[in-house]
Amino acid sequence: MLVRILGPFVVEGDDGPVTLAGGAQRAVLALLALRAGRPAGVTELIDALWPEDPPPSARNSLQSHVARLRARLAVPGLITLEPAGYRLDLPRTRVDALHFEDLIRDHANPSAALALWRGHPLPEFPGEPFRGAAARLHALHHTALLRHAATLPPADAVTELHATVALDPRWEEGTLTLAAALAATGHRGEALETLRRHADAVVDQLGLDPSEHVRQAQLALLRGRPPATVEPATHRDAGEALPAGHGAARSSSDGGGGQGAFVQGGLGGPPPIGVPLRFSSFLGREGEQRQLAALLAQPGLVSVVGPGGVGKTRLVAETVRAASRVAWVDAADVREADFLAAVAVAVGARVAPHEDPVAAIAGAAERFPVVVLDNCEHVLGAAAELAEALRGVRVVVTSQESLRVDGEQVLRLGGLAPETARQLFCERARVPMSPAVGEVVERLDLLPLAIELAATQAAALGVTELHARLDDRLDLLSRGRRGGDPRHRTLRAVVGWSFGLLDPASERLLRRLAVFAGGFSVAAAETVAADEMLPRARVAGLLAGLVDRSLVARHGAGRFRLLETVRAYATEPAAPDERTADLVELAAARASGDAGPGVARADGAAATKAGAAARAGATATAGVAATAGGAGGGRVAAGAGLPGDGDRAATEARHAVAMAGMAEELDARMRGPEQAAAVREIDALLPDLRLAFQRGDAEVRVRLAASMYRYGYRCQQYEVLAWGLAAVDGPRHPDALAAAATHAWGRGDLGEARRLAGLAEPPGAPAHEVLGDVALVACDAEAAIAHYRAMEGEPAARVSGLVGEALVRVWSGETDEAVALAGSAVTLADATGNPSARAEARYGLGEALGDTEPERALGLFDEAVELAASVDDRLFQAAAGTAAVAVRSRHGDPGPALAAFREVLRLWRRAGNDTLHAAALRNLIVLLVRVGADETAVLIDAALPAAEVYPAEAARLDRARAAAAERLGAERVTAARRRGALLGPAQIAEEAAVAIEALLARGRG
Repeated sequence: MLVRILGPFVVEGDDGPVTLAGGAQRAVLALLALRAGRPAGVTELIDALWPEDPPPSARNSLQSHVARLRARLAVPGLITLEPAGYRLDLPRTRVDALHFEDLIRDHANPSAALALWRGHPLPEFPGEPFRGAAARLHALHHTALLRHAATLPPADAVTELHATVALDPRWEEGTLTLAAALAATGHRGEALETLRRHADAVVDQLGLDPSEHVRQAQLALLRGRPPATVEPATHRDAGEALPAGHGAARSSSDGGGGQGAFVQGGLGGPPPIGVPLRFSSFLGREGEQRQLAALLAQPGLVSVVGPGGVGKTRLVAETVRAASRVAWVDAADVREADFLAAVAVAVGARVAPHEDPVAAIAGAAERFPVVVLDNCEHVLGAAAELAEALRGVRVVVTSQESLRVDGEQVLRLGGLAPETARQLFCERARVPMSPAVGEVVERLDLLPLAIELAATQAAALGVTELHARLDDRLDLLSRGRRGGDPRHRTLRAVVGWSFGLLDPASERLLRRLAVFAGGFSVAAAETVAADEMLPRARVAGLLAGLVDRSLVARHGAGRFRLLETVRAYATEPAAPDERTADLVELAAARASGDAGPGVARADGAAATKAGAAARAGATATAGVAATAGGAGGGRVAAGAGLPGDGDRAATEARHAVAMAGMAEELDARMRGPEQAAAVREIDALLPDLRLAFQRGDAEVRVRLAASMYRYGYRCQQYEVLAWGLAAVDGPRHPDALAAAATHAWGRGDLGEARRLAGLAEPPGAPAHEVLGDVALVACDAEAAIAHYRAMEGEPAARVSGLVGEALVRVWSGETDEAVALAGSAVTLADATGNPSARAEARYGLGEALGDTEPERALGLFDEAVELAASVDDRLFQAAAGTAAVAVRSRHGDPGPALAAFREVLRLWRRAGNDTLHAAALRNLIVLLVRVGADETAVLIDAALPAAEVYPAEAARLDRARAAAAERLGAERVTAARRRGALLGPAQIAEEAAVAIEALLARGRG
């Protein structure tokens, strides 16, 4: 078979072209062909088919598409499923795009590669990942053209390149090569016109200035000299090729900066002196630029506030760049005592010996459209005093916290949008988009500087290696831009600068807040962080200060969180001498002039003195080092007693105890009408509950396990149910042991579940519940009823006992008793107002009425599903869904039952309950036989583990098995059962999903 991608998508089999039905099959095959010989992940295939919003059944639908594709291609073993995904077993020479890449990478005859090119690759697939692949192939095509042209006489090179350059005049290398060939053949005017068209296209379409190479070529032609030739780009690997090369072009507006309506003056001239100039692209801040421009429409103070590395300076520079004159003061290396003098120099104010410097600065500043005071977090007092005096001037201040002066307008800058962050990383690292890129930028808090530092390392290490080492980000991200501000060359320096400005109490609080894994409330912060050294009454005020300094972020209503980078720094051992050395090194770099052009030098003698003190083992804090280096405000005194390992251990212990208390409060709410809110809060708290379980002592671990029983059981969270094993060797809390037993029950180990629950003395309602569930599944009706009747106490537990007994009765053929029990459960559940209890009761009554009043039963199941879904009760959402399918399969049209079964299987797989998933599949066996899918029914029957079933279900299964055997014959039944016995749980689920999809497709056809 041959797959052609370089042009319209074509598949050629041994007997001629193969026609694929539908765009989904074509897209799957195209992506598999691009990965020929290597697996394509299921997630990647789903994203390719449904780039915007995958449906809940995406995995099942993908399996169906692959199954139909296999059937259409009719080549056994061509598409296989591996742990890493689906793989197309086809040599690279049988996929024209891959053969094309190999020919170019191996520097083979370029004409052989060009012969494969039929036009725009993958034209019918405009989305990702096909768009990126097409761009890469276009770049490789350009490389092949250049290599081929280099082997030709100039006249032939003109013929070879002319059409492609005309189609894409932005292609710089092709334009330069064509211009050189035209000049060599005596067509200097055409060569100049080719360069002019390229320059126009780059400016008009990309907003970029032509590169220096293009300008030099134009000058050479105008002077009657041949332009320099261009070597074809050499790609280390075909996967690293970039879209058509504009690498040497330089941004003239960097993403549209400098378009603010508040300024007057030309846009095309050189940038104002003092405004930082960066040539890299400026991405994703269009909204913030518009906000800043609107705030500067009238004179006044605007503070751009955000954490270090968020891009405050860049945003302001790009927004004010269009102004005819800007007074720009970079205060990063200015001491507070020298701040006014630095501003006076920037605005050209002459301050007489006895004149007020603030008044002189205010007078001189009126001549400027904008005055920018950059990096002011360590000179806030002086900056606030000056801003108060500059009432008639447009003043922009960048800082990690606001000035808090009258009339100040604050623009708070957060991380980039995820899509922009991914784009920035890929552009800087020159790597293709991938899921790992998304994870990297999210873990870096979407902060531009951290992303750029990471991109630098990714370009050297690769994205996979970078991603694997992000836990060590402070040491890993250490290769910033040469000549840049020393604070921005390493991630550690960025965060260290912010910490160095904190007073001891604020730093102590920040380090203690780092014990939280996720968000926290003010009350939680007070409980965990307060002690005799940090009184509870101070925590709220200090927390507000940390929020204002952009070290703690708001995380929803009444909740806060630390940025991950801040958390990483705060959790390191607080060794004052090491932190001092870090900042002294920063100060020394400034003092030696290594801070880059245009940065004021610090006091070299002071920096040297501070460095000597640090090397001698001085215990000066980071704030002292910052002051000695001319960067700090002297907020931290030497020997301030920073928190160490003992402090952290005590804080972690308080955190564990606090989490156990919160879990117990939420567990109580799980049983009442506030269950939905309780589930949401537990979901949000899970990262901290995990940490508390890891850090806590035996008592805390058992408390957590016991309080998480109902959440773990109803929401089918087996991770938290497993916490109950702590009660085996620790305090024997009956509810914790019930959690451990439920974990074993859900995994199908009924004997272990019975043993663990039996350790509970005395057993509470949860222990009786799991023992009843074990007996129910094992068809021990008498034991199940005894345990369910023992579920006394709170109403929610009694509802579960009534429903459990009702299930035993109806499955044993005692319908009237079951209806009475379930009806009582509904009445009691409705009185509690608890959604889970109401869902469970309706499920029980529906089961009791399933064969006598099927329509009423289906209505009850629908109510149960809706109630359970509202509180993420996966157990009864799936149970009610399964029961509804079973009733429909026995009493209605099998078509809708099949369609509903897809969702049922998805719910059980999501829940992770192997025991009840197997029970649902037994219901599917009956339905498959009813619609004639006998072979799949026998296959699934053989694959499922042996289990006891109640008489009514046993009769239905026996009838189904007999019907399938009669239609298939003994030989086919034996073969199907032999194959089924080899299937694992995941393969059983896949066989069921494929069968359902095939039956539904046949019904639609």
